[in-house]
Amino acid sequence: MKPLTTGLWLTIGASFVFIGCVVWVLEHRVNEHFQGPPGKQVGMIFWFSFSTLVYAHREKVKSNLTRFVVIVWVFVVLVLSSSYTANLASMLTIQQLKSTDMIKKSDYVGFHTGFLTRGFSNGIILGDYNSRKYTSFEEYDEALSKGSKHGGVAAIVDEIAYLRLFLSKYCHKYTMIDPKHLRTSGFAFVFRKGSPLVPDFSTVILNLKENGKIDTITRRWLGPEGCSGDGLESLDLDRFTGLFLIVGLASSTALAIFFSIFLYRNQHILASPGSIKEKLRDLAREFMVKEKDDTSKHSQTSGEMALA
Repeated sequence: MKPLTTGLWLTIGASFVFIGCVVWVLEHRVNEHFQGPPGKQVGMIFWFSFSTLVYAHREKVKSNLTRFVVIVWVFVVLVLSSSYTANLASMLTIQQLKSTDMIKKSDYVGFHTGFLTRGFSNGIILGDYNSRKYTSFEEYDEALSKGSKHGGVAAIVDEIAYLRLFLSKYCHKYTMIDPKHLRTSGFAFVFRKGSPLVPDFSTVILNLKENGKIDTITRRWLGPEGCSGDGLESLDLDRFTGLFLIVGLASSTALAIFFSIFLYRNQHILASPGSIKEKLRDLAREFMVKEKDDTSKHSQTSGEMALA
């Protein structure tokens, strides 16, 4: 589910149901596949729309308006499925790369001059690798771009807060491996034993965590966590707004044309005496009646003339 945001998933699901309803309206009077008991018709609405996801629909559509809608919808489904597949493949690839095993023992690893956890890193992270010192994010970028074999480094080791700040600027070029197995307790305030400030600070920090302000502060000053976590973000609805507008416009246009033709052919019902409620009921009855096939009628007439 991660390649797409929740909002986009819900929009896609609603679009499938909407397209199924549109196709049913356009095909109900002329296509026997969309006729029958109510249960069958509801099932056909969901089956036809969701089967387009894997292009498994076998029911032939007869209306030109339906063909127009289906062509547009299949194009949208193609774009959505391709985008989902590409983002999922990228996430899985990066997940496989999230390991220090991809760094060879002969590679150089960089760290910041004055690195507070230098002693921790010497024994756990940098102990098996050659190291180089750097003083700025620009030097980080240059060293990583060069690579270990060309005077740079294969990776950078630093505090998570500083790495998030670095990735907020170079998110499109680098990623941070999962730091959970190397994470310490993090930053902290240190007071002398018995200090009266400890309860006040603890209460304030707890309140910031509970009301979500700590996350807001972190995103503002250190960049979004999704960027620093894996270098890829879930695709959201904003990226596909144009596609959904196109399919919505195409479907609405097809429905408008269909109902215009339907009302024109049944204008005698609109002109008949009676209340609006009665006219709507008569139009609904007419809509549920199967439309006569002019081709079959013509063939039957020709056959009768030949027999005569």
